[in-house]
Amino acid sequence: MIQVSATEFKNNVGEYIKLSEKEDILILRKGKAVAKLTSVSKNEKEIAYSRLLDMIKQSEPVTEDIDLDVMRKERLNKYDSIT
Repeated sequence: MIQVSATEFKNNVGEYIKLSEKEDILILRKGKAVAKLTSVSKNEKEIAYSRLLDMIKQSEPVTEDIDLDVMRKERLNKYDSIT
């Protein structure tokens, strides 16, 4: 694990993001650990993707027809009432 000061991290954030893909980065402020930058493992990415797909599959599709003219008029009416 690499340890860096908050100032060093701030000045070289891009470099540390790249390094965090291979090794955890511990960020210190006044010598005390305040944050840890770690990579997302491939397995965690796959789990998150799978959960997202499940949520999409469970959501109800929009079955009603959308009338763009009606939406436009509603939006214009909304803003007309504000002014």
